[in-house]
Amino acid sequence: MQKKILIVDDELQIREMLYELFLRKGYKIFTAPGGEEAIELIKKEAPDTVLLDIKMPKMDGIETLKKIRELGFKNKVLMLTSMDDEETRKKALLNGASGFLTKQLDLKNILNAEGELLTKTGNKVLIADDDPKICSLLRDFLGKKGFNPTTASNGEEALEKVRKDKPKIVLLDINMPGMDGLITLRKIKEIDGHIAVIMITGVGDEHIAKEAMNSGAFDYIIKPVDLNYLELCLLTNAITA
Repeated sequence: MQKKILIVDDELQIREMLYELFLRKGYKIFTAPGGEEAIELIKKEAPDTVLLDIKMPKMDGIETLKKIRELGFKNKVLMLTSMDDEETRKKALLNGASGFLTKQLDLKNILNAEGELLTKTGNKVLIADDDPKICSLLRDFLGKKGFNPTTASNGEEALEKVRKDKPKIVLLDINMPGMDGLITLRKIKEIDGHIAVIMITGVGDEHIAKEAMNSGAFDYIIKPVDLNYLELCLLTNAITA
């Protein structure tokens, strides 16, 4: 089934650019200029992912997010922001935000060919998971998408490959033998704070994943891994790279 994305932003240019980006990737797109319109679309269309601007007239993003969660909407809501406001981010997380995307003035660059996008953001991805089936699945998927994936089976090996290969993105399992995912995340950020780390977690560990996001993780994915959502994470990372 075709994945649905709702883009909510009062800036027409941002809505149009994101619409074009995700339309080219095969998603079904809905757009809304404000919170009230977004809530009605969520009731009607039940999107898989919502990209929600924090700063909007009338109903702002935090209030909209709160009402969305009150509806019982459990899917991902990624907040769009041009502000570096830690207090606002904390409020968004408390109200159920799944992550944050920083809006850039050069968003139009992401509308270039996919090869140029990969060149811009770097195509090295490290997969750190002690489950060889997960590593194989993700390595094959990322290879077909034009990335250059490598794997590690534990945190110590992951840190070695981060230092050696300098990946732009790390897919990091939370539960691994030896050094767990949260410690590994912290040490990766000490090596290079610009690396985007996407946590991989089992059902029931979402609270740990949210703790990881507070420690600098870009996003988290629950097993079994939704490959469509993973691709969305990679694309949205490209927006902020």
